[in-house]
Amino acid sequence: MSPTTPRILFLTSSAFNNVTGGGITFTNLFKGWPSYALATVHSDPIPVAKDVCEKYYRLSAREIRRWGWLRYLSIGAFKEVSYCATTEIKTRETLFRQTLIKFKIRIFGDGIPQETSLSDELQAWIVAFQPTVLYTILGSNEMMELTEKIRVRFSLPLVVHIMDDWPSTIYRGGFLSFLQRRKKDRLIQQLMGVAKLRFGICQDMAEAYEARYKLPFKWFHNAVDIVAVEQFVKNPLIVGSPIRVAYLGSVFPSVQLQSLIDCCNAIQALRKEGYSICMEIYSPSRLTEQYRESLIVGAAISLQDTICDDMTFFRTLQGMDILVLPVNFDANTINFIRYSMPTKVPAYLAVGTPILVYGPTEVAQVSYAVKGGWGMPVTVRDIEQLKLGFKRLAIDTQLRQDLSSRARQLAKAHHDVRVVREQFQTAIASASASIDNLK
Repeated sequence: MSPTTPRILFLTSSAFNNVTGGGITFTNLFKGWPSYALATVHSDPIPVAKDVCEKYYRLSAREIRRWGWLRYLSIGAFKEVSYCATTEIKTRETLFRQTLIKFKIRIFGDGIPQETSLSDELQAWIVAFQPTVLYTILGSNEMMELTEKIRVRFSLPLVVHIMDDWPSTIYRGGFLSFLQRRKKDRLIQQLMGVAKLRFGICQDMAEAYEARYKLPFKWFHNAVDIVAVEQFVKNPLIVGSPIRVAYLGSVFPSVQLQSLIDCCNAIQALRKEGYSICMEIYSPSRLTEQYRESLIVGAAISLQDTICDDMTFFRTLQGMDILVLPVNFDANTINFIRYSMPTKVPAYLAVGTPILVYGPTEVAQVSYAVKGGWGMPVTVRDIEQLKLGFKRLAIDTQLRQDLSSRARQLAKAHHDVRVVREQFQTAIASASASIDNLK
């Protein structure tokens, strides 16, 4: 691209990395964009990667700070005092913090009021970069307030990309949470209205948001290099002994934890019945270690850290006999990820390892599997049906071949990174061009 390439300022809570779904998606979509024309303002606790973006500004209390006494609930505010501190002091600190947390939940629910400001340091950093487009995934009220302040201060065209249906779920519980919700609704309506482009994470989200906000939406999801993945394509007719089942990805209580536990219980039950089968879970240890006892329900289950290397990741997918895509069945989960699409889906499809999809049909990823015919669905919460699903996928060679073939066809048609990336970057560039044409 030429020196006139649009200079993108990315404001996000999830920056570029090779670990999280958001980080991987952004990396794949922006890869190839000139590094001089991309800069990120973020609050991501995960270490950032610099293979796509080299310029980062990490938000701090200069820009976002908790209101009043709530600052005492911020990370690190109640670090354990030095090793020589007395047990009495440590206990007093812990009890004080626990009391504040309980009070906060009763008053504010799942949110915390925060104040935002466009600090001199951030302004100077943005001025030095000279952006021409502001791209953001929005999120909390403070991130939306900061988005609007940056947009207005620097007269930037705005591009909004929504990853989950958080507008329908955040700021719940607590006596005063309705104040946060009202603010959220006002901010998102304002930002959607002024945005030059609006993106959803999948087609279902784009269609639902067009109806909700009465505005046009495109959709862009993660994508894979179809040509590079060819060497890792699974032969679906080959099933090993033991039958290897795997889940790769993050584990969250509000998304897939309970259904993943169901899968573990089903696999362990099959092992007890004499089937040579095992299940391997690859997930960031910082997320899953706390759930180890619930997931490791027997010798058939193993838990390992996430895979960050692409070659190892795709080779692992190829080496499995069945991949699982679990989603919780509870109403809160459905409301939160109804229109979401996991980052791993294109990779699952491109490799062609048969997929068992376990979750409610109201969720986009499950309905995509049902409509697209690329996964075997188990759409009611039932361990016995799960067991039947695993057994059928292990022995029905025609089913395995059909699912694998359809998955790879869809990956080529809709998830080829060369096509998706070009469309995404062209759309981003058009937001800047539309402003230039008005000057």
